[in-house]
Parts: sequence; structure tokens; C-alpha cells
Amino acid sequence: MTGPVLTAPKPVQSMGMASSLAMVGAVITTIANFAIAYLVSRESTSFAGVFFVATAVTTILGNSSCLGTMTGLVYFLPQTLDGEQKNPRDLILKALGPVVVVSLTLAVLVALFASPMASVITKDGSPDDLTAMLRVFSLAIVPFALTVTLLGATRGLGSVTPTVLVNQVMRPAGQIVLLGLLLTMGTPNPTLVAVGWTIPVIVGVVVAAIAVARLGGFANDGPAQVSNKEFWGYTRARALSTSLQIALERIDVIIVGALIGNGAAGVYGALSRFISAGNFLMFSVSQAVSPSLRRAISRGQWEVAQGLLRKATGWLVMIAWPYFLILALKPEPFANLLNANYVSDAQIMTLLAVGMMFSAASGPIDLCLLMLGRSDLSLVGVAVAIVTDLVLLAVLAPAYGIMGAAAAWAISVAVHNTIAAGFVHRQSRQQNPASWSLHGPSRASGIAMAGALLAVVPIGLLVGDDFIHVILAGAVAGPILAIWAFVFRSQLGFAKSSPTIAS
Repeated sequence: MTGPVLTAPKPVQSMGMASSLAMVGAVITTIANFAIAYLVSRESTSFAGVFFVATAVTTILGNSSCLGTMTGLVYFLPQTLDGEQKNPRDLILKALGPVVVVSLTLAVLVALFASPMASVITKDGSPDDLTAMLRVFSLAIVPFALTVTLLGATRGLGSVTPTVLVNQVMRPAGQIVLLGLLLTMGTPNPTLVAVGWTIPVIVGVVVAAIAVARLGGFANDGPAQVSNKEFWGYTRARALSTSLQIALERIDVIIVGALIGNGAAGVYGALSRFISAGNFLMFSVSQAVSPSLRRAISRGQWEVAQGLLRKATGWLVMIAWPYFLILALKPEPFANLLNANYVSDAQIMTLLAVGMMFSAASGPIDLCLLMLGRSDLSLVGVAVAIVTDLVLLAVLAPAYGIMGAAAAWAISVAVHNTIAAGFVHRQSRQQNPASWSLHGPSRASGIAMAGALLAVVPIGLLVGDDFIHVILAGAVAGPILAIWAFVFRSQLGFAKSSPTIAS
């Protein structure tokens, strides 16, 4: 016997609405990242290194524990909502069970072995502070993983609003408030600082579960429409690629701490937060397009899918390139916002920013590969990229310090996007009867690149190397970009509403 329908699944948000919400959340997350980096960097570089290493370990384990279920749910949930009998609950429960087991196991292991872990990844100073933080952060691994899975379910159900609310507003805002209180009360206590970071993570999983219920995720009005074998057959490869992908984003600070020391890890972790801020903007657009892109591909609407991918790529460039160009041209004023001690190493942000500009120009290409159903090929691309990063880190970091680490990361990002683009080209030609391929770069992204370069580079080269002049550059570039977007609104996809896919 089937259970009652708790709530009827809601309609899918349009790409325009989803992107707008995601952008609001990305801006808030960006501000939060700046604030956390500023608060932590007020302390010693060694303390900052311990904090960034501990949060990197927790984030890697938390995201890895979700086993790629967030992508699997976005991919398969639309299938459970088609027709009169809807049963998304069965699929969501299939995803949650293994996530609980794996995340709980990792949390226990971290709590038990925090001290030897800290000794291995701490080159200089006492590992006691890192041990204390890791033990508290172990409490965040399970709720972190469950939140990622549940928010993937909400996107599969057609709404990015819960993702924005939980991941980009509530959690970072809560962490700023609690860390701000703790880090301005004198000498920071590592345990209390870890508690302040962890509490909003625990609150987030409760809100995410409520959001799934409100969107009809626990409805059960028919038989299971996706088998366990089918779901995990797709998601298994994504589980490993998710672990490697988050490692590609976060492992650098851990390796820097192990090879060079906590002080260097603190500088690298703090400065790379400015890159993470721009990455949130890009990730938000990618999340917003994923449900519509999947529906278009699954229904053979290849022209719509191509339009979505090209539009998303143009938006990524229009949003991300101006920020990364300013960061690449004027890294010192940003570093000085944190602490004057960081200015001498500010040039690493130029390398990191160039890597992210290449990523933006490629579009949400790895996500497109996943929506084509090839999580195995996504795994190959991520694996090659992380091997590239680790090899280059081992070679360049000891010789060139954090500049070498930044170069290794930027190269690995370019490798990842290039491989993913090649796979998407091949797979879309095979799946599409018309034999034309999906690709992100287009006339729209070229126009966006030209607009960003025209708006930012001349004024960026003319103004001085202080933050007042950076603000001036932004004030001049903003109107130029707005005029450019208006003139080319049709090509950039601003002249009419985004394409929608019938639910």
C-alpha cells in the first residue's frame, strides 16, 4: 500500500528566476567569505592556517560523504514526477541511507584519529590546535553531507530557493555572527571557534529537510520509478568524482600546510578566499541551469539545451570576468584588506584569477556532461585534473612556495575544463540524431568577454594600487558593462525571458 501524498510537487522555476535567486545568494556568500577571511586573518597566519586546513578537511569529507547523490537526484527526480503517480520519496530515501552510513563512519574516524591526522598535515608548530578543531568539526560531517543531499533533492524538485537560503544565506551569516563574536573577544580558543563554525551547519540540515517536505519530496503516490541499481549505477562514479572535485578546490591549502607550514597555509587559504568568492558566483549560475538543462536533454530538446548552455556560459563570463580581471590586475589592495602581512604574496591571486577566467569561459561544461548521463566521464576528467594538481604541487610548491601552488591549481583547472569540453562534444554528437554537439563558448560569451575587457582593463591599468582606486575602477566599469549588456541584450539573452521546459 502506498502512503499519502504529503504535498504536490511544485512547478519548476524558470532559469531566469533560478539564476536571479542564485545570484542574490552568491553575493551574500561572497560577502560572508570576505568577512570570515578578514576575521580569521586578524589573528596570526599560523592560526589562520590551522583554521583553513581544518575547514578544508571537513568540507572535503562532508562533500565526499554525500556520494554524488545531489547530482543523481537532479538527474533522476524529474523521472519520478512525470505522470499521474508520483513517488519522489522512494528515490530520496535511497540516496539518504548510504549517505548517513558513510558520513557517520568518517565522522567517528576523524574524532578518533584527529591527533595523528593533525601531526601528519602540520609541518610547523604544535598540532594541538588543529586536533581540537578537527574533533569539533567531526560533528559537522554528517549534517554537512545530509544538507548537500537534501538540497540536491530540492533542485531536482525544481527549486534552487532552498539552496540559496541554506547554503548561501543562513549558514554563512550564522558563521559570521558566531565567529565574529568569538574572534573579537581576545585570544581565540580553537575549540570555541570550531563550535561557532559548526552550529550553523547543524541548523542547515533541519531547514533543508523542511524544504524537501514543502516541495513535495516526501510524496508517495505510486511505485518506485527508479531502481536502486539504476540510481547508484549513475551516481557511483559521481560519488568519487565529487570527492575529487572538492579535493581539487580545497586540497591545496592542506598540501601547502604539510609541505611549507601553517603560516604559508594561512596566507594561501586567506588569499584564495577572494577566488572562492567569484567561484560562488559561477557555481550559482550552474546550479540554476541544471534542472532545465537536464529536462531538455532527457526530452530530446537539443536546441533548447544548446540555448541554455550558451546563455549560461555568456552569463558566467559577464558576471565573473569583471571581478577576476580586477583581482588579477590589482591583487595588493585586496590582500591589504585582510592584513598588511599578506600583501607580499598577493600575486598568487593573479594566477588563481586567470584559472577561474578560463573556467568561466568554458561554461558549466562538467555539469552538462553529468546531465548527459556520463558521470563516469566526469570522473575521468576530475581524476586527471587532481593528479595534475598533486604532481605540480609536489614539484612547484617546495621550489616556489605558494606561488607554485597557485600555478599548479590554475593549470589543473584548465586541464579539467578542457577534458570535460572534449567529452561533451563527443557525447552530445552520439546522443543527438542531428549530430551537432553541445558547447558553451559562442558569440554570446565572446561578446561578454569583449565587454568585460573593455570595461575593466583600461581603467584597471590607469588607477593606483590602493582600495579606493579599486572602488573607482569598479564604479567606472559598472556603467560600461551595463551599457554593453543593454546594447547586446539580444545576443546575451537579456532581451526576453529564459527558455523554459514544461514540467
